[in-house]
Amino acid sequence: MRLLKTIVVAVLLVVTIPGITLSRGNDNLLVGALSEIGAEPDMLDIVDWSLINREFIDFSKMEQYRDEILTIFEMDQEIFDSTKEYNETYRILNTKGKLNSDTFLQIIIQSVILPEEYEKDPQTYLVVAVSGRNHENFADFINKTRKAITSLEGQSKITSCVTGTFDGKLNEVKQGQILEKICGYFKISDTEKMKDDYTFNIMGFSPLLSEGVQILGKDYNINIAMRYNSEEDRTYIWIGTPIISLEY
Repeated sequence: MRLLKTIVVAVLLVVTIPGITLSRGNDNLLVGALSEIGAEPDMLDIVDWSLINREFIDFSKMEQYRDEILTIFEMDQEIFDSTKEYNETYRILNTKGKLNSDTFLQIIIQSVILPEEYEKDPQTYLVVAVSGRNHENFADFINKTRKAITSLEGQSKITSCVTGTFDGKLNEVKQGQILEKICGYFKISDTEKMKDDYTFNIMGFSPLLSEGVQILGKDYNINIAMRYNSEEDRTYIWIGTPIISLEY
């Protein structure tokens, strides 16, 4: 339950951040990038969210919305688990299940009555998240996730990310060569690089992808990170647009 509250609070915080726009780039480019650099494909993650109305809705309405989304994903409600959390100011319907043997779908619908000092109507938010290892259907998952948001009158703010791995620990020269190759593949410019003892992180702008986030007056629509995992003796790489939306 603590994790669920964290997710919901994070969504509400993101709502207040300006400059986030819909990314409609060619999402197959992310999967292709892993092949380009010789990384072993691992996880994919897709998250989309939106305000869908300004009402404090009941659970029957939430369940109707959920079932409409499951229809988009061509799934049966009976094979998904749903939990409810509520008090006098909020209601949350959290639905989880498998799209296939290695791909998970989560749908969170939260309706809230905001404190009087905000002087705003009640609001209902929708979060749709897909994660797994089925890279072949990545573009299809993107389209269905986006459709789930827009079909309920939401405005898609989708983020997508692929994860790949390399055997062993890569030295700084090799990491630099890989990142340089990715920058060439995406034609990335205006890069912002951050490095610490564990992680190499780059944000930049690719003309092959659409606008993403604006930070200090600059547009960024791609985020790349690399880190070595000593327990697994593997180096991980994450490529996300417009940002990496998961922990790494």
